[in-house]
Amino acid sequence: MTQQPLFLAILFADISGSTRLYDTLGDKAALAKIEQCLTRLDGIARRHGGEVVKTIGDEIMCDFPSAASAVEAAMAMQQEMSALAASTQDPLRIRIGLHFGEVIREGGDIFGDAVNVAARMAGLAAAEQIMTTRHTADSLPPALRASIRFLGQTTVKGKREDIQICEAIWKADAELTMMPTTLPGMAHSGRTAALALSHAGRQLTLTPQQPSAVVGRDKTCGMVVDDPLASRHHARIELRNGKFILVDQSTNGTYLNQDGKTIFLHREEIPLSGSGIFSLGHDAKADAPQAVHYCCEY
Repeated sequence: MTQQPLFLAILFADISGSTRLYDTLGDKAALAKIEQCLTRLDGIARRHGGEVVKTIGDEIMCDFPSAASAVEAAMAMQQEMSALAASTQDPLRIRIGLHFGEVIREGGDIFGDAVNVAARMAGLAAAEQIMTTRHTADSLPPALRASIRFLGQTTVKGKREDIQICEAIWKADAELTMMPTTLPGMAHSGRTAALALSHAGRQLTLTPQQPSAVVGRDKTCGMVVDDPLASRHHARIELRNGKFILVDQSTNGTYLNQDGKTIFLHREEIPLSGSGIFSLGHDAKADAPQAVHYCCEY
């Protein structure tokens, strides 16, 4: 019997920087802290009419009957984590992505386009941020829609066209600004942003016309890095709000050498500036064959 499609809001909440937590607290204490956080997020989701589909490591996936209930739950999650951070040592921060759309429920799990898009939104979100789509925002009641800031557009795997993305503002003192659609490709100076990448004799340039690329071991990546420690789709770089953002989505993390400092990223993101190198899965020197060189112009 064919499963009937449902329309639900799918929410992913991910604990940011959990790898560093394990390094700081040790495995047992870090795991206990993460489990406490996920239990807290579970309770918030249920209080807003949601159901927890599953937890995956340091991430929780929930579904909600409406976009409004999902956004309200996401805001409550961020507010509660922020309140805890003020009185907790080694506070946890979360990033949230959500989307309302068609899904199929099967065997206790949920599948479909809305799940893929929600996961993409979570991947775009920074710590303490809620990312969603214009489609989801348009279905919100006026009171919630007033808390939405439009950011531009991005690509989603499996989608022929880019989708418009936006942020749900949960901090009372945050400034809400309606972003013009040209902003993702323009720096504050008005000049067009560009990022040049080079690795192993190959070059790639990102511009507003080609605003993103995946870096990894897979041959379909825009910049292929043939290294056993690199994931197939290890990291991505995308133009967002006039800045190029390096987003790690790997198993082993990404090492960025920028402004003379080495920064380790694991399921985290950072804006790129000036010039430097990054390497996939291990720290590499500038002259190492594993290094990816970059140069930004804003």
